[in-house]
Amino acid sequence: MNKLLLMIICLFALPLFANENGKVSEFHRLLIFNDKNQLMVVKIKNTNFWVTPGLYNQNKKRTNDNLHKLAAEYGITVNQPSLRGVFVLKNKENNTDSNRHFFNVKISGGEVTKPENIEKIKWLSINEAIQVITFPHINMLIKQIMTYPGVVWGGTILRYKENNKLKSKMVRNFFPLKDK
Repeated sequence: MNKLLLMIICLFALPLFANENGKVSEFHRLLIFNDKNQLMVVKIKNTNFWVTPGLYNQNKKRTNDNLHKLAAEYGITVNQPSLRGVFVLKNKENNTDSNRHFFNVKISGGEVTKPENIEKIKWLSINEAIQVITFPHINMLIKQIMTYPGVVWGGTILRYKENNKLKSKMVRNFFPLKDK
């Protein structure tokens, strides 16, 4: 438990020293699974971006409350969110860092609806989802989480563009924060 706490503190503190402005965003990505174990993938309206639902944690509410509220925006209720990873995402384009938290949930009720900012919703297997999701860093993190489901992961990824194509690479390899 002490090791986990120390690792999480380090993950949150490190980007504060790395950014010039000292601001680190907190982003929570919700991996929502249906009863067929398919992952919800959404297309953001007026873009070509396919992602999984997520939100920036900009208020003082508890993370759990925010994640349940995010699910409710899609018309569904979900089980207790399970933390699956805490990652640092370095953005080469604007020289910023953000903490990315990944949570798994299963739908427990409701009817799926599209929020106003979402154009399409698809339910896909993990392999299909990775083919559809636009951002390579999200795919890298989902692959790691789903390949080793009994572990909460940490790591650092660099996001960048090369020849106008989105790319990502590991800066600090994946490491376990907690084994189940």
